[in-house]
Amino acid sequence: MSLILGALLACAAGLAGTLLCPDDKAGRTRLPLLAALLAGGLAWHGPVQAGETLHGVAQVIDGGTLRVGARPVSLFGVVAPDADQTCSDAQDQTYACGHDAARALADHIGGAALTCETRGAGAQDGAVVALCRVGGEDLGAWMVARGLAVPDRAAPDYAEAADRAWGRRLGLWSGVFQDPSERRGRHAAAAGLGQAG
Repeated sequence: MSLILGALLACAAGLAGTLLCPDDKAGRTRLPLLAALLAGGLAWHGPVQAGETLHGVAQVIDGGTLRVGARPVSLFGVVAPDADQTCSDAQDQTYACGHDAARALADHIGGAALTCETRGAGAQDGAVVALCRVGGEDLGAWMVARGLAVPDRAAPDYAEAADRAWGRRLGLWSGVFQDPSERRGRHAAAAGLGQAG
C-alpha cells in the first residue's frame, strides 16, 4: 500500500510542478524531474527485503520497536512490554514497566547511529523485523540481559540471557508481569471481536 501511495504522491508532485511552473522559455522538459520524484517515492516507500541493512539514528517507540528514518523496526528475537504496560515489583507495587523499558533503550542508544539487518516483515504497523546493533552490540540481547524484554518464542536466540536475568531478578523478573506476547495476543483477539460486532 505504501509503495502505491509513494508512487502516486511522486507523480502528483511532478505533474503539479509541470503544470504550475512550465519552463517553456529555456526549452527544457520537466520529465527528468518527474522521473527523479517517482524514483525517490519508490525508494522511500518500497518494501524492505530480508537481509537489507538500514542505517541511521533511531527514535524509540517502545522497548521493542524503533523508528529508523521513517521506517518502524521491531527488534528481532525479543518481545518487550508495550509502552502502556504495567508490572508489579518485588513489593507488589505497580510500576510502568513498558515506559521503563523504552526509556532504558533510549538512554542506552543515546544519539548513536544504528545498523539494522532486516529479517522480514513484522506483524504490526508495517514494521520490519531486524537485528539492530549500536557500536556492534545487539540491542535485543542487551534488552533481554537486563530483564527489560523476553525472548520471542519463535526465535529463542536469547534464552540463555533471559535465564541469567531471571536468576538475578533483573527488570521484569524482579516482580510479577504479564508476558508481553500473551498480552498482545489478547489485545488482538479483543480488537477482532470488537470489529466483528
